[in-house]
Amino acid sequence: MKNTTNLICAAFCFVSTTSAHAGYFKDDFSWGFNSGIWSARTGSNGSPFGCTFTPGMVSPSSHGITLALSQGSCSELQSRSSYGYGKVQGALKTGNTPGTVASIFTYTSWWDAPGRAWQEIDIEFLPSLGNVVHTNVIYQPQGGTYQSWEQDIDLGQYGLNIQQDLLTIGFDWRENQIRWYVFDAAGNEQTIRTVYKDNGDGYLAADEIPAYAWPVDNTKIMLNHWHGDNSQDGFYFPGQYFGGNAWAYYDFIEYIPY
Repeated sequence: MKNTTNLICAAFCFVSTTSAHAGYFKDDFSWGFNSGIWSARTGSNGSPFGCTFTPGMVSPSSHGITLALSQGSCSELQSRSSYGYGKVQGALKTGNTPGTVASIFTYTSWWDAPGRAWQEIDIEFLPSLGNVVHTNVIYQPQGGTYQSWEQDIDLGQYGLNIQQDLLTIGFDWRENQIRWYVFDAAGNEQTIRTVYKDNGDGYLAADEIPAYAWPVDNTKIMLNHWHGDNSQDGFYFPGQYFGGNAWAYYDFIEYIPY
């Protein structure tokens, strides 16, 4: 994977304009991604993914990158470093191919550290769901039960369309609160969902997540674009994939630590 990524980055990653200090970074993806921040993934992720991550599916432009997919091939960038509490935000626009997913998310699990739980905070766009953003928090201890806290938010109420507009979106991850937000059609920041760490009062509210499942470990920041395998799980998420090519354009990604 390292050799393949380096060959691609030699062609277009080195000129990316990036700010970085004390954990903070902003990559505007000019002529590609900053190879000091990101690596392009290779290999399969297993079901319900119906494609193999291929670095060549990440394409540069004068400002921004496109994460493409075709039948059997898809694309993912993952941060080389891990990050703690802070804001993760970016701007993107997607196509309308059913059965695909374009994401900005944090991820860590036992693959990063033995015994660590799977912890994930998601921003996902699925054309099969329409003009919504799929938000989620995922938790699973190694060898234990998978749990998730999902909610879809209609973007139309903010005057936005993910297939027509370059959408600026993010989440604010703190010790006891996760807040998702978008910038609406007028450029104003709008909170679209907030969840809280259970306060231990013996009652779990609809907007609370159990304390044991709260994401606490340093985590990688991930971008990907993939299609499902039309298995039973794939029909549920991300929906039936009928084949063909698709794209997701990313204008920038920024991390602001606390």
